[in-house]
Amino acid sequence: MKILILYTYNKGLLSNFFQELSEKLCTDGFEVFNFYLKHKKESFTQNNVQTFGEKRGNHLHNYRCIYQIISRTKPDIIISNFSYVNPALLFGRIFRVKRNIAWFHTVYGHGRPNKQKVFTKRLFLKMADFVIANSPLLQKEMQCIYKIPKHHTVAIPFWTNIFNYSLPLNSLKILKNHSTLQIGCPGRLLLDKNHASVIKAVHELKQYQQKTIKLYIAGEGPYRQNLEQLVNNLGLNNDVIFLGQLSVPEMVSFYEAMNVIVLPSFHEAFGLVFIEAIALGRPVLVSKAFGALDFIDAKKFSIPDFTFNPHDIPELIDKLESFLGNNGLESDYFKMIYDVTFQKDFIYDQIKDVILNQAQKMPAS
Repeated sequence: MKILILYTYNKGLLSNFFQELSEKLCTDGFEVFNFYLKHKKESFTQNNVQTFGEKRGNHLHNYRCIYQIISRTKPDIIISNFSYVNPALLFGRIFRVKRNIAWFHTVYGHGRPNKQKVFTKRLFLKMADFVIANSPLLQKEMQCIYKIPKHHTVAIPFWTNIFNYSLPLNSLKILKNHSTLQIGCPGRLLLDKNHASVIKAVHELKQYQQKTIKLYIAGEGPYRQNLEQLVNNLGLNNDVIFLGQLSVPEMVSFYEAMNVIVLPSFHEAFGLVFIEAIALGRPVLVSKAFGALDFIDAKKFSIPDFTFNPHDIPELIDKLESFLGNNGLESDYFKMIYDVTFQKDFIYDQIKDVILNQAQKMPAS
């Protein structure tokens, strides 16, 4: 059985997820092709997965490339995500592909597409045989906003391999100091990621706390200038450090140097940074908007202990105070959450059930 997976190939951990998924499918006897659009044309085989890249161009060019790869590989199954979904669904229908699966990663509230975009996406998604969403929250949106029947959707999380990466100790030159609370806030610098709330929380804490507090922001984006202006206005230039874009190994060093990771986004369909941090056993304070939280068993783990309303800065301040007093949840607690909730073999079996059209046998989300 031939499977064509269309996704963005790069050095990031989401790309690594789809690469490993492809390799595991090969090991299970499937013939797997990967396709992506990037800055140049190339092809190679990696662990039995045949990979094809085409140079990204205008809309018409990109659609033509996707048409050609489907024609060339003649897959039985197509799996696509992000900008690949619409053309993959369209041409999969034209070529009468047996099973066409769309994989959705973006929550509606993040971009708030207009009615025309929602209508267009709804038309394309009608051609999907199945839709995988990254959280129950996103699965519900598929049903309510895009009108996908519930029995054609399923919520499946990611796993992460971040613990396979490392750099020499202190490669970022961030030294741990017992007299300093080091707060990490990773993520693309966008308004929706809500870094400003953490900056404001640090400012409030410094008004009455004796302990030194440092905030390290990892990531780049168009909102950086606004955040730097906020830092300057609050007089925090010596307390907030912008690290810029970090590689995966540098992110490992970043996570390990922090006393607590704060993830304050207003909207997150899943939240890879959340599972990256807890996979490394880092204490986390996370916005209640993260879709990944829906997979955690609330009977085993007290989710309110490490979550907060992203619109409620006093609540975040209250949660941070426990770390100032060394009363925050321990690292092992978060590592246990990851190990129990995001088991790679279980997630892979769920995905394979969808591929083999056995999703109806899976527990209801």
